[in-house]
Amino acid sequence: MLRRPVLNCINCQSLALSVFCTLRSDELLDLNKEKVSYTYKKGQVIFSESNRPSGIFCVHSGKVKIYKINSEGKEQIVRLAKDGDLIGYRSFLANEEYHAFAETLEESVICTIPGTTVLQLLSQNINLSLKMMEHMAKDIMAADQKSVDLLAKTARERLCEALVILYKSFGVDEDGFIDIRLTRENIGNLTGMAIETVVRTLKEISDEGLIVRDKKRLLIPDIAKLMDEARMVD
Repeated sequence: MLRRPVLNCINCQSLALSVFCTLRSDELLDLNKEKVSYTYKKGQVIFSESNRPSGIFCVHSGKVKIYKINSEGKEQIVRLAKDGDLIGYRSFLANEEYHAFAETLEESVICTIPGTTVLQLLSQNINLSLKMMEHMAKDIMAADQKSVDLLAKTARERLCEALVILYKSFGVDEDGFIDIRLTRENIGNLTGMAIETVVRTLKEISDEGLIVRDKKRLLIPDIAKLMDEARMVD
């Protein structure tokens, strides 16, 4: 049974990070009345491929992986979501079934927003519509770049690029480590690499001083050097 924490959209800690930062006070009140919040434990599925969406989800706190299962039964992580991010919104707006799964990487609080509420807010607030389009465009651009990298970059370059993106997306904790903990399998599913290659490459770049490892935690001493290794342009 999922717990239902009491949250208020007006003073939500993730509001400034969300597309809903464009809403007026009265619209936030409407959103607050209709949304339902749930606490998911680590490893719980939020939605599944082939199910039909009835609304969208907003990550209040926590971390979520969006992934697909290929023809060989292997997991491929499409993207990762954090505080303030929307998930499941593209399938809802396209009026299609989900094309992926969403699963929590740690205990997370997820807000469920009914489709009727989403459509009403989009129809009455042009800034929200524009923000949603911008959000979607960035997701598509990131997916396109990932497809190009799979063909154009070496495994080492892809891993370095993934670590840079994680660093920029999730920031660092109080000890300076990237503020997300991923297993070697997660990293492999994110970069399209075999676990053996992930292990070997992590050791290589660790031995070279490009990263510092502490179990599942990773620290990047010099982000510019890692970007050079990944052939990334700032």
